[in-house]
Amino acid sequence: MTIYAYLAALESLLPRTARFRVLAEVREHLADAAAQHQAAGLSPFESEAAATRDFGSVEEVARRLGSELALRETRLASVLALIATVLFVFPLYVVPENTLPPAPWPEKPTDIALLQQVSLGLWLVACALAVVAVAVAWTRLSRLTPVVLLAGALALSGAIAVSVALVIRWFSLTPATPNWALAAPLALASLVACVGAALWARSSRERLVPHL
Repeated sequence: MTIYAYLAALESLLPRTARFRVLAEVREHLADAAAQHQAAGLSPFESEAAATRDFGSVEEVARRLGSELALRETRLASVLALIATVLFVFPLYVVPENTLPPAPWPEKPTDIALLQQVSLGLWLVACALAVVAVAVAWTRLSRLTPVVLLAGALALSGAIAVSVALVIRWFSLTPATPNWALAAPLALASLVACVGAALWARSSRERLVPHL
């Protein structure tokens, strides 16, 4: 098989995100190998055939390269989710401790305290799951990363829902207007990033080889 035919067959089996970089590397490797065979006395056609044969079948190479890319994507997705989850501390902090007015009561109402604790607890669960996802992504259990990321995104969405209830309840007891413009975009950005990371890792899962 010529180098051109080999690359064309390989391109059809690789994910689109990997084609440009991977094909350039494979082309360079095959060209070097063919040059060595030609220097040893083979014809140009025989040299390319030997180089592609030595490199391995198209299916095997596509599977190996696709798996390597999927593992890299999975790890990047886990790191993205961790960063997004940690950054949720900003909307969590400003609601209600920073942007809301001072409470008019001498002692915090029980429901307000409970909502704060639940929101904080769910966020801490999301952070813990994000850390687990990063750790798992660097092990042989990396195929479980999407599941852990999805669980983290669900925990974060729960924290957001409870925070919304907290803000509504807080302002039902105070005369001020809720400052949604500050907290809402930050919270939404964190959630979208976490969900996107989970979906990205899930899309890469099928390309991971079993032993990873």
